[in-house]
Amino acid sequence: MKFYISLFLILLFGINYASGKISQLLVSAIGEGIVSLEDSDSQESIATSSFLPNGTKLSVRPKSGIETLAAGYLFRFGSSTTFICQKGSIEIFSGSLFVRSRKFQNSINIVGPEISIVMSGSGSCLIEVEKNGGFKCVGLLGSLRFSLPDTSTVSLLPGDLVFTQISTNSFSDKVTVDLENLFETSFLISGFPNSTSFGEALKSVAQSQKQVIGKSYNATIGETTESDQVEVIKQNESGHVSTEVESETNPSKYLPNYKLPNESPLDELLGRSPKRFNVPTGKLSGAELPENTSSSRPFPSRLLRGK
Repeated sequence: MKFYISLFLILLFGINYASGKISQLLVSAIGEGIVSLEDSDSQESIATSSFLPNGTKLSVRPKSGIETLAAGYLFRFGSSTTFICQKGSIEIFSGSLFVRSRKFQNSINIVGPEISIVMSGSGSCLIEVEKNGGFKCVGLLGSLRFSLPDTSTVSLLPGDLVFTQISTNSFSDKVTVDLENLFETSFLISGFPNSTSFGEALKSVAQSQKQVIGKSYNATIGETTESDQVEVIKQNESGHVSTEVESETNPSKYLPNYKLPNESPLDELLGRSPKRFNVPTGKLSGAELPENTSSSRPFPSRLLRGK
């Protein structure tokens, strides 16, 4: 019986994928799960192992979450997230979303209150609706492309974070997020059961990032309540920790702390001012061998012969 159910789901997902329609199957719910807001007088709960209705406003209950499957995708919706499933898109009004795209050719439109983005590629990411109606996007695994209609495109690797800037219809500069801390504190990641392979992949990418940041950076990125700012956590050589709030469009705070020397780069390399030697015309500019050295030096083949 399980075989026929699995075969039916595979065929159904395949048909929906070929037609460009994304049907989401609710596979698990944490807490009170999700309800339909179609009827303003009552909120109807949606049971697991059923498809989410398209074109209907849905809401995840507070302190709850859901996980859904679609053709080539895995979605997780966080606490108090309200959204509508459409054909080939998700319209999200508030809350947060985890997306795991399993196929490189996947493409889905994420529509927000003030802006919409197209996500394509293979990988995992977190998307959160900001107070200004835009999005905050964080790459977790793989490589995902985010595009704004007729303007700009950005590729997110693990640890990359960007904001959508509504006033200019563009993406902000990338900043770096501490993945190890994010994986431990994010409900959409740690609050759900993860497969062994997925958990190992998260652990591996977090350790790799930690090694790179430890050598190159002197700051990590925290969180703030403002949609256009990020919290920069710095630690100096003595171990003192300080916190500053900076605009996410200022990437200089996350670059290695190297200052160009005041003197010439050659001065820094040689330890003194460079000198120029006057060489007569027609002679090599390099050092010449002494005359007696070249005449007394045996030909290499003589070393192999006896006297």
